Amino acid sequence: MRRLLMIALSITMFTACQRTHVKKELYEDGTLKSEKTYEKVNGKEVLVKEVDYHPNGQKYMEGGYVNELREGYWASWYKSGSLWSEGEFKAGESNGKRTVYFENGKIYYTGYFNMGKRSGTWTFFDEDGEKINEIVYDSIPQVKK
Repeated sequence: MRRLLMIALSITMFTACQRTHVKKELYEDGTLKSEKTYEKVNGKEVLVKEVDYHPNGQKYMEGGYVNELREGYWASWYKSGSLWSEGEFKAGESNGKRTVYFENGKIYYTGYFNMGKRSGTWTFFDEDGEKINEIVYDSIPQVKK
């Protein structure tokens, strides 16, 4: 009896200590639309990860959050499952390298963000992978507001 009580207490403590849970949203037809992972922090649910899906079941977008703002690596996919775009975020802003692809897997463009603003050289390609344009955003005059 004492052993059974210890097992029950252990299970109760384990489930009470679980800090993350996933909330799922479904399309009308019952297929998975999104999965959002939340963590309990000081008694409050905080969003830490999001995965969204196309209606056909293919992954659409995935990435993490810190302080409920996009953070780290995020990626998006076409309905076919081919990678569409990938890039880094910091404090909710695009920050770092961004690459966007054609559905055939060839790079459409690549460039860098600095806290939400385009920076450096952005290179654009056609669907065959041939370079068609370059824009150096650091040399474009900024419009004053």
